[in-house]
Amino acid sequence: MNARFLILSFLILASGCSGSDLSYDKAAVHGTVTVNGEPLSSGKIRFIPLVDTVSKLTVADIVDGNYEFDAENGPGVGEHRVEIISIRKTGEKVQIPDEPEGTMREVTEQILPAIYNTSSRLTLEVKEGENEGNFDLKMKE
Repeated sequence: MNARFLILSFLILASGCSGSDLSYDKAAVHGTVTVNGEPLSSGKIRFIPLVDTVSKLTVADIVDGNYEFDAENGPGVGEHRVEIISIRKTGEKVQIPDEPEGTMREVTEQILPAIYNTSSRLTLEVKEGENEGNFDLKMKE
């Protein structure tokens, strides 16, 4: 009886903690992403909060070099690491493991170097109100 009570109590407490919304001040951010001065045709931009910044990771689409977060869905106020991702299809297809024979997926590749995504040192200080963050990425042609 006591073991059941303890387990039930733990589950109730754990469920109350897992769904809570993080409360923090968000801000609108917009800007451009260019590669060697030309607009990045498509991709994603991710704002990852750094130490002492209360926020969730936020992601926006990049379309024709432009991205935008409104204040309701924007990153939290504070310092963020910025990752920029752009993927293209290679034209190849591969078998999906553990799927029926002939179940294929298209192969994609990241076209930007890791210094702009997984190893990014790009940052942006997000302040209250409207923010602009423009990023001109340099790549060897």
